[in-house]
Amino acid sequence: MKNKQKQIHARDVQDVLDVIGGRWRGAILASLCDKEKRFNELKRDLGSITPKTLTKELKYLEMNKLISREVETSSALSVVYSLTEHGKTLGPLIIEIVAWGQKHRKVVISSYTLSDPAL
Repeated sequence: MKNKQKQIHARDVQDVLDVIGGRWRGAILASLCDKEKRFNELKRDLGSITPKTLTKELKYLEMNKLISREVETSSALSVVYSLTEHGKTLGPLIIEIVAWGQKHRKVVISSYTLSDPAL
């Protein structure tokens, strides 16, 4: 591969990691893969995320056209988040990341001894 092409590929990988990387973005996207969710449903799925951080990450993902935010005004005001059509294209990537993560976890855990206090 030519040096210029390697630089372009490296930039492309960095672009992806910038958008879906970080502690929470991938988990938010994975949570929204199966269905749309309200803020508190997302918070429950993600566990220890703070409301402030969740709000910030949702705004970032919305700005990057990966999720949409829809205000429902039926009986009570509520906000629903879902993947955009563009965000749905990440589905296969997220499935692969989950599979790789599971394999990686097994490799790392199998390298520890049972006496390791980190287990």
